[in-house]
Amino acid sequence: MGEAGEGLRAGVDLLLRLERLERRVELLEERRAAASGGRAAAEEPEPLAVPTLPQGTLALVGRTLLVLAGAYLVRALTDGHLLPAGLGVALGIAYAALWQLKADREAVSGQVHSAAFHDLASSLIAFPLLWEACARFELIPPAAACAALVAFFALGLAVAWHRRLAANAALTTVLALATALALLVSTHALLPCLAAVVAITAGLEWVAFRGAWPGLRWIAAVVLDAMAFLLVAVATLPELPEGYAPFSAGAAAALLLALPALSIAGVAAHTLRLGQPVSALEAAQASLAALLGFGGSLRALEAHGLATGGPALAAAALGLACYAVAFSHVERRPGQGRNFYFYTSAGGVLTLAGTSLLGEGGALALAIVWSAAGVLAAVLGRRHDRMTLRVHGALFVLAGAAQSGLLLGGARSLAGQVQDAITPVGWLSAFGALVAWLVLATEPSPPGARFTRVPQLLLASIVVLVAGRAAHLALGCVASGFLERDPGAAAVARTAVLAGLALALAAGSRRASQPELGWLVYPLLVAGGCKLLVQDLRDGRPATLVASLALYGLVLTLAPRLMKARTSGA
Repeated sequence: MGEAGEGLRAGVDLLLRLERLERRVELLEERRAAASGGRAAAEEPEPLAVPTLPQGTLALVGRTLLVLAGAYLVRALTDGHLLPAGLGVALGIAYAALWQLKADREAVSGQVHSAAFHDLASSLIAFPLLWEACARFELIPPAAACAALVAFFALGLAVAWHRRLAANAALTTVLALATALALLVSTHALLPCLAAVVAITAGLEWVAFRGAWPGLRWIAAVVLDAMAFLLVAVATLPELPEGYAPFSAGAAAALLLALPALSIAGVAAHTLRLGQPVSALEAAQASLAALLGFGGSLRALEAHGLATGGPALAAAALGLACYAVAFSHVERRPGQGRNFYFYTSAGGVLTLAGTSLLGEGGALALAIVWSAAGVLAAVLGRRHDRMTLRVHGALFVLAGAAQSGLLLGGARSLAGQVQDAITPVGWLSAFGALVAWLVLATEPSPPGARFTRVPQLLLASIVVLVAGRAAHLALGCVASGFLERDPGAAAVARTAVLAGLALALAAGSRRASQPELGWLVYPLLVAGGCKLLVQDLRDGRPATLVASLALYGLVLTLAPRLMKARTSGA
């Protein structure tokens, strides 16, 4: 044993003396409290009271200084090489844990202030000691320091939660997060420090779920988001900056994916188990966590040439889980409207994002999947009278049409640009849009509730674009040579297509069950007017301009009359 054994015996002896000294201080406090209570009845209050500290606070401060003196004793023995450095660190951590347990014992007996001071002393010993042992003396690696940091935080949080010591919980949380940040600044070990903050956030989410100190998790969320952003910025660089500890892109992506999982789990705990409405702050944090988690992991993997299927699959799975929660649990409970819209919105965004990333390299197949999902959602929305499913069905069909190139091609065709033939996938997307619209078009709507026809309007817009493009392609097949030789005639033909679509929509809108057709008439008329000015007047000659102006004048005259007839009939 030698000098180390003698130093250890000396340290233990001094700790025992400090314990006896603390007991004497407590005994003196009790005697002084009893004496002051006996004199209270006989003494008269002074005219002017001078503000003083709470009774016993100075003694508690003095006792805390004695506890800290014990820690510095261990430090002095270590610096003097009477204790090995590793043993000194272990003794310091054990000494801090001892006072944490002492705080728990005093809280049981009702001495809350004394317990808070013990917790303060314990935290002031343990957290700086961990930083110093790792960053200054390099006795333990950053991963071990972060693991010990999480363990000591868990001990402090358990004592605080078990005894309902709010000040202790706040103090332990702030010091643990500050130590994690200090370790990051000193060691540049991104992954261990971020993993420690993830664990701290998970612990705070747990105590918040149990009804204690929900505000503390937002402090951790700020630190967590900042560290995650830094990890994304560093992981996407071609080479690590100087001084940063090396890490794999796969490990970084896996750790980043913990952010949305933790955030959604926290929201689910508060909304499903506790029945609380999701707050704007929770929704904002969940959105930011999803962006950093899924987007950051994808960028990190792409920057190093790795497959991105994991984050994409995780996003799609989480989106489907949100849908399942919304329709199987939240919808059945009264007063859960806000939560229902949160879960369905998260489900839609995550499902679209995840499947789009899974479909990279198979964009056409993805268009078919989205169109089929849109038709299914429209059918279920009609059958179960769910407005959310109708809207999501229309959005999925719209995404499928955009993915297949159907939307862009239809818009360019109506603008007078020559387009290639519609692909088979485009025709399938168009068929899906038509089926979804037919499913919802005959559904009656409450009088005056026009917003309920928004899904039908989106689907009808896709159908109109496809019809216009198909008509242009048919004209090209019938008289391709003539129209190619005569730009004026081609302009008249495209004006005729717009006029025909506008009149067909005006006539179709005469049915009261399909008012969205009438809403598309005036946008088509505006598009036709712009085309007449930009293309027909530029490419036409007097003979073709007569036809273009006559067609446009005719549709301007007949379309309002057809729509007025519908209004009168209704």
